[in-house]
Parts: sequence; structure tokens; C-alpha cells
Amino acid sequence: MANPRWRFARMSEWQPNSNPVLGEFFSAASDLPERLVRESIQNSMDARHGNEPVRVRFTFSGERGRALNERSAAPYLAGLQPHILAVAESDAGGDPRSPDDPRAALKRPLSWLAVEDFGTSGLLGKIKSNAIKEKGNHFWGFFRQTGISPKGEDSAGSWGLGKWVFPDASAINSYIAVTERRREQRILLMGATVLKTHLVDGVKYPPEGYYTPTDAQDDSPPLPVDSDADPESGEFVLGALTAFGLDRTVAPGLSVVVLYPKRELTPAGIARAVLTQYFLPIVQGHLTVEIVHSDGKQTISAGTISQEVAGIGGSARDDESPESLRGAIDLARWAIAQDESAHIEIPARGIDRRLPDHVDLGELRERYERGDRLAFRLTLDIERKDGTVTPDAFRVYLERAPDLRPGHDYFVRGYLRIPNMDYIKAHTARALVLVNGKSELGHLLRDSEGPAHERWQPRKEQVRQRWTAGERRIQSVQHAAVSLLQRFVERPPEQLTHALARWFPATTPSPQGSGGTGGGGTSIIEPPPPPPPRPLEIVSASGGFAVRAPKGAKNLVGTDWTVCFAYDSTRSPFAQFARGVAAGAPDFSLHDGQLRVEKTDCEYTIVSENEITLHVNADGFRITVSGFDSNRDVIVDVQRDETAASETEDISA
Repeated sequence: MANPRWRFARMSEWQPNSNPVLGEFFSAASDLPERLVRESIQNSMDARHGNEPVRVRFTFSGERGRALNERSAAPYLAGLQPHILAVAESDAGGDPRSPDDPRAALKRPLSWLAVEDFGTSGLLGKIKSNAIKEKGNHFWGFFRQTGISPKGEDSAGSWGLGKWVFPDASAINSYIAVTERRREQRILLMGATVLKTHLVDGVKYPPEGYYTPTDAQDDSPPLPVDSDADPESGEFVLGALTAFGLDRTVAPGLSVVVLYPKRELTPAGIARAVLTQYFLPIVQGHLTVEIVHSDGKQTISAGTISQEVAGIGGSARDDESPESLRGAIDLARWAIAQDESAHIEIPARGIDRRLPDHVDLGELRERYERGDRLAFRLTLDIERKDGTVTPDAFRVYLERAPDLRPGHDYFVRGYLRIPNMDYIKAHTARALVLVNGKSELGHLLRDSEGPAHERWQPRKEQVRQRWTAGERRIQSVQHAAVSLLQRFVERPPEQLTHALARWFPATTPSPQGSGGTGGGGTSIIEPPPPPPPRPLEIVSASGGFAVRAPKGAKNLVGTDWTVCFAYDSTRSPFAQFARGVAAGAPDFSLHDGQLRVEKTDCEYTIVSENEITLHVNADGFRITVSGFDSNRDVIVDVQRDETAASETEDISA
């Protein structure tokens, strides 16, 4: 066996320079512990073998204790230091005094964080293959691609970028992976680092380097150390398992050792991320997580999750406070115990307008008000661009939560929580929305997610390319809980006693002492005056509404108006929209191309997500805004920008 060491292939003089930007896909979505937990456990669950439960273990060496001294660390850092220092010293933004600066890290004992999974298949696939696309080759997917996933549609991940969290978690952007593959007895070991294009002794090197016995300058791909190749290789692999405390001889799976983990990664941070992101598969018994550190071992399982939640402390996010999470976990336990007969089946489309005849809305309101939990199975058809139509469904579980302010909905596709969506903050309620990750709806929603899988984006190009009416189907899932809640809290309209008086005048007894005509004790109810003429008309248009001049309008040229709009609801639509903006999840936005604005004989300026200012150039002007969810009504507010004459009109378009 050639000695494994870190190797970089030399770049030619004219080979394009590049620096990785993969972190931009993840860093804005969550903090480092959450990124590491979400992506690593997602990969483990995708590699789950059959129905076998998955066990994931996070082991912290600490900076003393199990950290490797200089002599013990030398075999695992050989050849890496010159490249690390070259990048660090060329980085103008680096601070050598920071504990996470690679120059400072390399002066300390080699600390590590091991992420191991069990009940999985390991990195299957040919280790010497490197085609453009290697479907099903997970070894290739882990080491030889960026942005090309080997996974099928049933997997949670789809971008081929999740492995970035491992170098991102390391102060020196490096990790070593050890895998035992199902149906094999051998163990494979290889490492990877992702730096920047850099110079060492005047020679240019690419960002990627590998910990491998293979010479980087020949034409063969970097290969792992194979424990079965020869006695020397087997001894080296066993030595690495011992050095990093890995359990890889016990069962198939993958172990990833993050070298010099960043200080932000702590046992408490990992525990919080596990509880907030993966409570559903834990409650279902499909996942158990162990966190091993110098003070002992913490196990998060179906039996311990409630008590573990109590110890996670406060959070900047309302939906991740211990109280809110405990409620979500209790609702999840109840939800997975419900059989089919306990679910109320209704079509997903139109639930904010009319429920089927077999659904007693009054009874549902009463059950909701007295605190009963409600289970729904919402049906819809999913159509691909090739014309294939598949009947499908998702599930919504609701409960009234008077002590929860604001309300929260938790979305889970398969076992992966989609965290950055919350549409029921205006209600004191909790909702759990579950989508089968292996269903056609699950495949559609997967296509709507970005690399960090933090929200569903109905207008993503992949959705438009692959699915017919995909945008509307996604919005049906997103807004299902809030639409149901609006039906529960709405009340029949108050009786308008004089609503028809204009057309049907009548005489009624006059109150004593009130006088009247002729002393007969009766009075005539006068009809209300006719409404004033509308300054502008608001009319329905395809996919939205239009604002235009009424017939025969004059003196509109040169006037300025403000047009504001929101989805209609029973509770202050504009305030509810503003809350969505503040939470980073507006129902729609004029800024991202989701809505289309067309104008005739006028000019407009976008003021915010749901507001434009309008300047009229001709009396026959018209402006149209479209692209709204066709299943929801839009309320429009128009005001003239003139202090002396401000006129307002509200109508549903």
C-alpha cells in the first residue's frame, strides 16, 4: 500500500480558476449545527436499508481527552498543511487569532467530530467510476460530483450539494470518511478537502484535494484505502477506526470524521437541531440519535424525546421554543396513531370556499372550539408534463392552542421538515402537514425546494418544466391549514335589517313618543342614499385583478394612486400579510417575479411586496396584476394620493 496522504492535482497554466460558493446555498438558511444535522441525517435516512430503523451518532473528541496529539495526528494530516496555510495566508479576511482560523487550529491537538450512521447501506457503487451521471452510485455521489445527485425521486435530497456541510463544519475544510457497505466485509477509507484555488511553491492547485494512496498526477481517480487490499491496508484502516473511536466493524453504514470542528458545533447545538428538525421520524421510531461527549452520552429516541425537549432552552424562533415543540411532538404522536377512518376526506382545492356536503362545518367548529384534535386527508390530482395524472393526498392535523401565540404550522415531506414556512401565525392554533415523500406530490414538492430544503417555492423553473399546474398544487398544500382554520373561526354574517329598504320600502310601528306622520303610529323607512360614483373601477382579470377608469371618467390625467392588495381572510387581511412579510414568508411578492404587472396609459412603481403607486397618463388607463393563487380571493385597496380628497374602495376581485 502506498502511504495515504493528502494529494492535489496540479493545474495547467490556462485551466480556469474557481473558488467554491456552495456555502451560500446553506449558510443563509440556518446556523451551522442545524445545517450539519439536517444534511447529514437526511443522507443517512436516504441510505436507510428497508424498514430498518436508522441510528445516527455524533461523537465529540473535545480539545483534550480524545483529541490526537501531534504524533498521532501526523498520518491523517500528511501533505495537507502547506495547502491549508497557502489558502489562509492569501485570504485577506482571515484572522490568525480566531480559534476557527486554520492557522490557529493546526497548532492545537487534532480535535474531531465523528458523524456515524447504522441501519444504512453505506456508500454503494463502483469506486473507480466517474461518468457524467452515475445514478445509484453513492460513492461517486459523495466524492466525485458537485451539484449532480445520484439519488432517485423518492430521496429527500436532490441537489448533490449536501455533503458540503462536512468541509463547512471543519476549521480546515477537511474530513475523512469511512464506509462499510452492505453485503461486503471490507472497509473503505478516503478523505476530501474543499479549499480555494491556490499556489504552493509557485505551482497552482485546484480547491479539491483527497486523502488517498493514489498518486494525484496519474490519470486514475483517487481511490480509497481498502482494508482487504493487503495486510498493511487492513492495519491502517483499523488504526484509523481506533484513533477516531469509530464503530465501523459493527454494521454497514458511513462514518464521517470532521477534522478540527468549528467552535460553533457543540453537543447542545446538535441536540437542539435534532429535536427541531427530525422530531417526526424520531416519534415514529424510524430514527434514534446519540450524542457522545466528554460528559457522557445523550440519546434522543421515541421514548426520551419529550424529556430531551425540556432541556434545549429558549430560541429566537417561536416555533422552536420548548413549549411549542412539545406541543408539536404531542400532535405528531396523536397523528401517527390515527387510522384512515379517523381522517375527514375533502378535496384540497376550494376548501376556503365550500366544503363537500358530507362535511358538517358547524360540527367541526364545535369540535375545534372545545379543543378536539382534527385529522384531514386532502385529495388532489398531480399531473406531469407528459400528461400522466396521479390521484394523491396529503394530511393535515389541527388543534386549537389558546396559549400559543403566534400559531405555527409544521410541514414535513417524508421525514424532512421544511422549516421556513408558517402561514397560521394569526391563529392560536397548531398544524402538522404531512406529505408522503415517495408520492407524486412528494416528488413535486421536492422539485420546488432549494439545496437547503428550507421552503417550497411554487415558481421554481423545475416545477414549471416537469409539472402541469404544479404552482397551484404546491400552494394548495402550503395554505391548506390556514384555509381550514379560517373556516373554523368565521361566523355567519350579521343580519342587515335595512339591506333591501331601497327597493322594498315599508311602514313599521313608530316608537311611542317619536312622532311620525299623521299620528297613526307609523313611519316610513327611508332608503339609504345611492352610493357615490366610484373614482376607479376594480374588476376581475385572468389570474388577478385590474384597476381602470370607469366609463366616461374625466379629470383623471395626472392623478396619483396607491394600490395595495392581499389574500382575503376573516381577520385583517393586510395585517395578516404584513405578519407574513415580517416572518420572511409573504403569501406573494412583487419583487421576485411571482406576480405580473401590465399597464396601459399609466406608470407604476413597486413600493413593497403587495403595494404599488400609480400615475395616470390618460383617462382610459388600465393596470392589471396577475399570478395569484386561483383558489383564493384577493382584496384590493385603492387610495388617491391627495390629502384633500382621499378615496378608498375595497372589493374582492
